[in-house]
Amino acid sequence: EGKDIHNTPHDYKIADTSEQRTALLELLNAQKAVSFDTETTSIDANNAELVGMSFCFENGKGWYVPIPKDQTEAQAIVNEFKAFFANEKIEKIAQNIKYDMLVLKWYGIEVKGTLHDTMLAHYLLEPEMRHNLTLLSETYLNYKPVDIVSLIGKKGKKQKSMRQVPVETVAEYAVEDADLTWQLHEHFTTKITQNNLQKLYTDVEVRLVPVLTEIEYNGIAL
Repeated sequence: EGKDIHNTPHDYKIADTSEQRTALLELLNAQKAVSFDTETTSIDANNAELVGMSFCFENGKGWYVPIPKDQTEAQAIVNEFKAFFANEKIEKIAQNIKYDMLVLKWYGIEVKGTLHDTMLAHYLLEPEMRHNLTLLSETYLNYKPVDIVSLIGKKGKKQKSMRQVPVETVAEYAVEDADLTWQLHEHFTTKITQNNLQKLYTDVEVRLVPVLTEIEYNGIAL
């Protein structure tokens, strides 16, 4: 029997007040590594508005920070996390991190520190396979993530925006993403070392991410 959010113990919290965000930031700034994910209104990072950010630094636990529709308020909340994202001592882990970095760059946030991308790691380990989070979770963690279609519906005119989904529902989905990415990162880090792919992963693949982010931000999509 596979695992999912309904049969797996987890502790996902929502930080939606200034006090809660301050408490979360204290935790984040004390970590050596943090997995994060952005929830947005569009798969096109250059035209996406942030709906929320999720963070994980321990299996089965994490936080969701809702971001309001009002872009002045949104920017103020995102700014609270600026120093954390810029902290070079904290490793940042994400699935397809270039997307999240690009979204955050439109809010004036630079993501610094050692970067890790579970999608890139898996690409090196299994070039022939697909690399989406659902497939990776099912394959390596025996865990079936919440289906985005259950939140916003199928593609088409009737498809909702993430903003129209109740915060509690988005939080479970978003933190689960960061949590699964955290767990996959642990799994892939071992495999990358075992397969002597460390140098290629660190010096080539990951090093290209900020460069490609910059290029796409400046309007040349590759």
